[in-house]
Amino acid sequence: MAKEEQQVFSTMIESHLSSMYSTALRMTHNPQDAEDLVQETLFKAYRALGQFKEGTNFRAWIFRILVNTFITAYRKAIKQPQKVSYDDMEEFFLYKRLDNTTSLQEMSKEDFLDNFFEDDIKNALESLPYHFRLVVLLCDVEGFSYNEIANIINAPLGTIMSRLHRGRKLLQRQLWNYAKTRGYVTDDAKQ
Repeated sequence: MAKEEQQVFSTMIESHLSSMYSTALRMTHNPQDAEDLVQETLFKAYRALGQFKEGTNFRAWIFRILVNTFITAYRKAIKQPQKVSYDDMEEFFLYKRLDNTTSLQEMSKEDFLDNFFEDDIKNALESLPYHFRLVVLLCDVEGFSYNEIANIINAPLGTIMSRLHRGRKLLQRQLWNYAKTRGYVTDDAKQ
């Protein structure tokens, strides 16, 4: 590519690097692997820049390359999908549990959620099975729409909505366990 094309690519990618690294770190759980993933993504995107259609969403395009690169590079590490029991998931699990606790009577739900430490939320998010974590990250952390996520990970819209719903329910359960560990709720609370 010519120097001016390199400059165009550099300008286009600059505002997305931090977000790409954060997402890569959450996917890989390792700073070195995240850096490698971002570097490989940049290399692939640079080589494929001619395939990018002007006027379309560059951010979604680059994240699709990031996700596809991750899937390709780490597919061997994931030999079998993680098994998750959905039988005990229910709607609004966290909020129902909060309503039934006696130790939170004086504390509003908003105050309770504000007291969670960022690390606890990151740990809860990272404990999600890969397919759910990826969709929750892209939607709730990166702010992509359902349609954009479907295009990024090349999955049907219904699959995206299902994974997001299940991922959020699993995340609620994890946050409940953190609340219990931190002493915000007691064992006396109804499940």
